[in-house]
Amino acid sequence: MIGLLFVGLLAVCGFLQVVMAPTVLKNLFYEYKYDTRLAEPGERITFTSKIINAWRFPVAYINVSEQLPEGAVIENGTTNRYGYRLFLFPKKSHTHETQLAFSRRGVYRNGRCFLETGDFLGFQAKVRNIDITSDLVIMPKRSENEYVIKTLGGFLGDISVRRFIIEDPVLNIGYREYTGREPMKNISWSQSAKVDKLMVKNNDFTVDTNVAVVLHMDSNRDQEMEDCLEIVRTVCEELEKKRIPYEFISDGDVGNLNEGYGTRHLNYLMTRLGRSRLHGYYSFGELMDECIRKKKNNRSYIVITPGLDEGEKAALNKLQAYSDHEVCVFTGGRTL
Repeated sequence: MIGLLFVGLLAVCGFLQVVMAPTVLKNLFYEYKYDTRLAEPGERITFTSKIINAWRFPVAYINVSEQLPEGAVIENGTTNRYGYRLFLFPKKSHTHETQLAFSRRGVYRNGRCFLETGDFLGFQAKVRNIDITSDLVIMPKRSENEYVIKTLGGFLGDISVRRFIIEDPVLNIGYREYTGREPMKNISWSQSAKVDKLMVKNNDFTVDTNVAVVLHMDSNRDQEMEDCLEIVRTVCEELEKKRIPYEFISDGDVGNLNEGYGTRHLNYLMTRLGRSRLHGYYSFGELMDECIRKKKNNRSYIVITPGLDEGEKAALNKLQAYSDHEVCVFTGGRTL
């Protein structure tokens, strides 16, 4: 008896759905989100979509077809399109998760969802399409060039030595027992009187050391520029590990970033790199002049460029003459 009632109810709902298909579609809502807005190439991303039945009747037939941005690879290796069918009770929803990844740097958008309802055979089908407008940014991958990594490690090692070899007497972070090797001027007589033994000031090291990461953008050499973006990511991540503040300066659509460090600082720059269309706006010589105008004390420079001609080498030498330290240069995955 209960089974017959259920079948009857389903038949009535099916009839209503066929007759009132446009009304049904108006009462179906679609929500979606990515679990991240910034990812690296090949990283697994979760796309979550929800179909909501706001109607007061069950919807016996919903055919959902989702088309994710071009370039998406679904978890099972298929293309960016997939579909499924639903039965939804009144005021209920269905959530669907899809694992996907993108292999190349860039901005991915313009997906679409198709909601189809009507009869099961499709004779009275009505379709509604909904744009998926959320942007997903894929950052450059890390540089795998061992020569670049090795050279960068040595250069940043020199910066760390300069950073920690001199104490800043203004930055006192505590006291320690006098060993006889510290200068007499470092003895804190007030602290020594409190503990009845000689104590010296424990000063922090100088925080004046900083780096400018400089990117020259040449839109005529796209592959070399992709290598340069990978080097920028590697450089900035290594600076983050060492907690060295860095400013980012470019002559293209990546823009500039004020000095700083931290997760937000790095993610902002990675987002700009991911969105870049490799457009350069002015010359390498003008970029070097901008670096000179923004010069700070004890600043080191890491210059990244697709290549260097004779005129650009002269501009680089001009920056070197103004710099307090050696300028590190990467060109298309190589170091000069």
